Order: sequence, then C-alpha cells, then structure tokens
Amino acid sequence: MSFGPIPWARVHGASTHFPLVLGLAALACDLAAVWRWNHPEAPGLRSAGLGAITLAAAGALVAAGSGLFLTKGDLWGSGTLGLHHRFAWPALAMIVGAAVWRWLARSRLSRARLARYTAGVWVGSMLVVLAAMYGGELLQAAQ
Repeated sequence: MSFGPIPWARVHGASTHFPLVLGLAALACDLAAVWRWNHPEAPGLRSAGLGAITLAAAGALVAAGSGLFLTKGDLWGSGTLGLHHRFAWPALAMIVGAAVWRWLARSRLSRARLARYTAGVWVGSMLVVLAAMYGGELLQAAQ
C-alpha cells in the first residue's frame, strides 16, 4: 500500500508546534513545581513537566529531520534560512539535552537542580521561538 510522497513541508510545519508549545508547558509546570515544592501538587507538576519536555524533544527531532528533507540536507543555509538554522540547531540541542538530563536526573531531582534545569529549558524555549519566527518568515516568502 502506498500513500504517495511524504509532504515534508506539512510534517515540518506540524511538528514544530510540539517543541514550541510543549517546551513552554514544561517550563511552566517545572517552575510551578519549584515554587510549590513542598505542596501536594508538586509531584504531579514535575511529572507533567517531564512528559511535556519528552514530547517537546520528540517533536523537535521530527521537526529537524523533516527540515533536513525540505532543505535537501543543507545544515546551515544562508539568508533567512541561515538565521532559522542558527536558532533551530541550538534549540534542538537544548530541548533534547534537557529531556535526556531530566530522565537521567529523575530520582535525584532536588529543588535547586530543578530550578537550574528550568533556566536551560527557558533558553531552549526562547531559541525555539526565535527559530519559529524565522521559519515563519521563510513561509511568508514562499507564498
């Protein structure tokens, strides 16, 4: 059974929403967990943060892979594509790195560690926002 060619532009456009929204959701949940550390809702907030950053990382990997298909393997680009990539690659590293760290630190998670981790997630999320901004400019230029 064949479904035809893969619409990489649609895959890329859809998958970019995962790191964008879920990275920010992970940040919000984990900041709330730091703030409410000794309250009954804190474990649930930490679990939600872990789930959100995991899905954000998965979406980031799909977005990066589909983006590579769109650019025919051009890792750096020039012009607006170059600006998009200069934010997208560090964003990918930060979001995936944060998810891996979070999974490895699960059982040894202290309030101070979670607070420092949220700083990294904030940086990664801001990089995703900037990559999305330049990605939107690429989309507008193509129309």
